[in-house]
Amino acid sequence: MKQATLADIAASVGVTPATVSYYFSGRKKISAPVAEKITEAVKKLNYTPIHAAPRKGLKKIINMCVSMENGDLSDNIYYLGLMNGIMDCLAEDGYQLMFSRLVYGDSKSHSHFLKSLELVDGIILCNPRKDHRFEDEFQERNIPFVILGASEKTDAVFYVDVDMRGIGFQGADYFLARGHRKILYLNMPETMTQSQHRLDGFRMAYAQYALVFNEQDHFYAPAGMENAFELVKKLLSENRRYTAAVTANEILAQGVIRAARELKIDIPGKLEVLSMGGTVLGICAVPSLTVIDFNSYRHGHEAAKLLLEILHRKRVTPFHLILPGSLVERGSTKGS
Repeated sequence: MKQATLADIAASVGVTPATVSYYFSGRKKISAPVAEKITEAVKKLNYTPIHAAPRKGLKKIINMCVSMENGDLSDNIYYLGLMNGIMDCLAEDGYQLMFSRLVYGDSKSHSHFLKSLELVDGIILCNPRKDHRFEDEFQERNIPFVILGASEKTDAVFYVDVDMRGIGFQGADYFLARGHRKILYLNMPETMTQSQHRLDGFRMAYAQYALVFNEQDHFYAPAGMENAFELVKKLLSENRRYTAAVTANEILAQGVIRAARELKIDIPGKLEVLSMGGTVLGICAVPSLTVIDFNSYRHGHEAAKLLLEILHRKRVTPFHLILPGSLVERGSTKGS
C-alpha cells in the first residue's frame, strides 16, 4: 500500500498542502475546524509527517546538487571549496557524497537529478535559480534537504547562506569610502536568486553616502572567463572613466584583469579591482586579488552539518544560518 503524503492529506480535507504543512510546523495559525479535519485525515490515512517518520534502510548517501549556467566546473571553482567542506563533514558520520548538476536549459540534467532522488538519504541544493521548484518534490518523497545559498521560501526551509546583501554592501562601500564614484559592478546572471541580494547591498552602500547608484554601471555577466573578458573589454573600451570594478566572483575578475592588460590600463594604478568569492584564483591572479572571502569550506561544512542534524532528528523546525564575508586586501587595490 502506498504511503500517504502531505498532498493526500490536503486533498482529503480540501485545503492546500501549505495549510497542512502549517498544521504540523505551527508556523501559522489555522482555524480549529480545519485543524480538527486534518487530525482526522492523518489518522484515517495513517500519515506520518517527515519530521517524525523513521528513516528505514539508510543508504548513507547525500546528493550535492549545484546550479550552473554552462555545466563547466572550471567556471564554478567556488563549488570545489563547498564540496570539500561537505565531504569532510559527511565522512565523520559515515556518509558518502554524490554530485549532480542542474544546467540552465538542459532538461537531461534535471531528469538525471530527479532520478538520483531514489538513491539518496538527503539533498544539499546549491545556489538554486529563481525557477527551481524542488522543495515540494523533496517533501513529497520524504527526503530531508538543505539549501546552500539563497532561498525564496525563507520561513519554511532549512538553509545556509552567506550574507549576500552584506557582501554587496562591503564591495561598494570599500571603494566609496575612499572617494571612488565611477564603479563598474559585474554581477552573476540575473536568473540566480543571490544576484538580486548582492545588488540590493550595492545600492544600500550608495544610499549611505546619499548617492544614487547608476544602474548603467551594473551588468549581469555571462558565465565563463572568455565571456567575461569580451564583455569587460567592450565596457572599458567605451568608458575609461571607471576607476574601480567589483565582480561577483574571481572568474569575472580575471576577465577584468585580462581586458585591462590588453587595453594598457594599469591595475591598481588606473583601475582597482575587488572580487567576491575567496577561491585560489584570487591568490594566483596577477596582481593578486583583493577579495571578500566567503569561506566556501565553512559554508559547505555548515550545510552538511545541518543536514545531518535533520537526518538524526536533532532539528525539526526550519533553521537558517547566515555567514558573513571577510575582506582580504591584496595587490589589485591600493589599500586604505
